[in-house]
Amino acid sequence: MENIYKIILEETLAGYWDCYLQEDVVILSAAFKAMFGYQDNELENTTATWAKLIVPEDVARMDACLKEHYDSRGLKPFNIDVRYRHKNGSVLWINTTGRVIEWDNNTPVRMVGCHIDISGKKQTEQTLEISEKTFRNAFEYSPIGVVLVSVGGNFLQVNKSICELLGYTAEEMMTKTFQEITHPDDLEADLTLLQRTLDKEINSYKMEKRYLKKDGSIIWTLLHVALVRDKSEEPLYFVSQIKDITERKHNEQLLRESERRWIFASEGSGGGIWDLDLVNNTIFHSKQCLSMIGLDEHDFSNIPGQWTALVHPDDREKYVNDVKDYIDGKTGMYTNQHRVLCKDGTYKWILDRGKVIEYDKNNKPARIIGTHTDITEQKQQEQQLRETLNVVSGQNNRLLNFAYIVSHNLRTHASNFKMIMDVLADPATSEEEKKELSAHLTRVSDQLNETITNLNEVVSIQTNTDIQKSEVDLLTYFKRAIALLNNDISLYGIDIDNRIPADKALVYSPAYLESIILNLVSNAIKYRTATGQPQIIIDYFVENGKQGFTVTDNGIGIDLKKHGNDLFGMYKTFNGNRDARGMGLFITKNQIEAMGGKIEVDSEPGRGTTFKVYLT
Repeated sequence: MENIYKIILEETLAGYWDCYLQEDVVILSAAFKAMFGYQDNELENTTATWAKLIVPEDVARMDACLKEHYDSRGLKPFNIDVRYRHKNGSVLWINTTGRVIEWDNNTPVRMVGCHIDISGKKQTEQTLEISEKTFRNAFEYSPIGVVLVSVGGNFLQVNKSICELLGYTAEEMMTKTFQEITHPDDLEADLTLLQRTLDKEINSYKMEKRYLKKDGSIIWTLLHVALVRDKSEEPLYFVSQIKDITERKHNEQLLRESERRWIFASEGSGGGIWDLDLVNNTIFHSKQCLSMIGLDEHDFSNIPGQWTALVHPDDREKYVNDVKDYIDGKTGMYTNQHRVLCKDGTYKWILDRGKVIEYDKNNKPARIIGTHTDITEQKQQEQQLRETLNVVSGQNNRLLNFAYIVSHNLRTHASNFKMIMDVLADPATSEEEKKELSAHLTRVSDQLNETITNLNEVVSIQTNTDIQKSEVDLLTYFKRAIALLNNDISLYGIDIDNRIPADKALVYSPAYLESIILNLVSNAIKYRTATGQPQIIIDYFVENGKQGFTVTDNGIGIDLKKHGNDLFGMYKTFNGNRDARGMGLFITKNQIEAMGGKIEVDSEPGRGTTFKVYLT
């Protein structure tokens, strides 16, 4: 039977021993010796062998446990965990169990037992002990509140921070449930998230909630809750971390109140507010901001880019670059003027300004608040002022030009008259010379009369405040001009491509329109090409609600770099034509501007000319 027990012990990897106490003989099994890295023949079967394997610091504990076993005549078991030295120098934890099986009166004679290696178990226990100690320290000394809560809501364990936060002692907290100290307005949301966690829809949850302190006051907290389950996935308890955010919420409330006052003040003055969150990539546009372009709040989401898409294409690049430069710190302030497409299809001018009010941890802009102000009326007034200044400037230039012409031409004619009269009055002048001078006098008189007629025509155009207008058909007037010039058109083989559509009527001065068309078409004929087929193209256009026409030829062209400033001047000619008087374009421009229009020219020498006339 004894051998059976030994076999069992060997199979369980336990090292057994049999000690004859009075003879100081110990029989150590091969498994016992192998446990410490020795062969059977490497260790003597004596109590000294046993003693030298035990770590010296544990010998006293071993001896005390053995003595208690002896003194109690075996009633107190000999069972102790002690450390042994392995042959390789490492330390093993060994569970030593034994019993005296033979006595001589009160003297132990024979004792048997076994050794079991429990190093792995001990390491696990030590690791667990360290973890538990670490958890206890982290739990107890955490700067934020930490609690363990039962599935039913009772507090199982609380730390010092949560007690200080809520004003309760640990004992008082243990008598309460979290439901009792949660603000009523936040309880439903908390319970809903807790149930979703129990139902395994979520693993944990986070929320901002209010707690009721012992003194009745309210604090705001950031709550993070996680559920701990057992191996069978049954809920054990909740671990909750609770951080005081009362000051932050107070500051947020102050900021919201400040923003509300700012928005009220800004929108009260007709402006709109926008708020760009660069961290979350969202943007808010106030109701006034959207209503100024005819939109409602539901027409816009909080995704950036919608406003940019409405910015006029000609303004968009500068608008985007101005925003980017400000965010990148290239400019000290953000301001931009741009046109925005309204719901009705029109454009409004917006003055856009913004300022960074929050920065992230890297000192990069995190939030920008700005304003939109409708400056359409201001822009229209600026445009009207520019147009008025242009008109005044043009009139002033024409007045100076006119004064120069009057002064120069009339003085020239007067000088000619005086010179001829002086010669006629001279007694030495012969009759034949007088006859010749009389002929000169006639020519000078005719030239003076022509000059006065031209000047009178210009004055008439510029001073006529009651220009007779009526509905005219543009195509009809071009057909009439072509018919009047048909002889020259046929003579020079000019190809006329008249693209004016039928029924293009407008209210205009018939006399002016006839003169304008006749002058431009006759100029195109006069300065035709001499190297190919002369061609004149007449076309119609509408730009920004204004009607007009173009007259394009492939003639000799004009050097605008050289003659551009004098092109529409009185008595200015450029191409050496003996018939040119320099009055046609001058009068044409005056007639067009007198009707509120304008004329533009595009030309290159040898490549023809295009006159573009805005009639209205």
